[in-house]
Amino acid sequence: MRIGQANRGRVLEEWINWANNQYRAKGIAFVKKFPTPIKPLKIKGSRIEGFFEEKSALDYIGVYKGIPIAFDAKETREIDKFPLKNIQDHQIDFMEQWTKNGGQAFLIISFVKLDKIYRLNYKTIKDYWETWQKNRGRPGFASIPMLEFERSATLVEPRNGIVLDYLCGV
Repeated sequence: MRIGQANRGRVLEEWINWANNQYRAKGIAFVKKFPTPIKPLKIKGSRIEGFFEEKSALDYIGVYKGIPIAFDAKETREIDKFPLKNIQDHQIDFMEQWTKNGGQAFLIISFVKLDKIYRLNYKTIKDYWETWQKNRGRPGFASIPMLEFERSATLVEPRNGIVLDYLCGV
């Protein structure tokens, strides 16, 4: 599954949206993308200028086998790590509250240059996030190494007639 360099974030989201439509059509899951609310300031044709009204939670929220799920789609051009600076504080807070209330939270992370996509659960993200927060400014703590993805993340691939079967193993 090749992700081109141009519009790579849009392509990942399109694949996830396509997978969500397939999950829904098969009666497997119901997952929707929730856009960040934007306050428009100026509209010129199809171009809208504005600002984000509030911080969003995560990109996607839904239900799978009766389990509330929430996740965000992220990408990196790195080949050996995922920089934690790509995650925002409010996203960690949201995942923490979501999992405390019985839901499952995760990130779907595309390593563009490796042509690989992983699903990483919140517990692993939280462990690395907390270590990073305690060691700010010290080298070696600002990312999740690829070894961790190979060890504890799920490789997301086409399966069971789903273009991007990110729910496999949830």
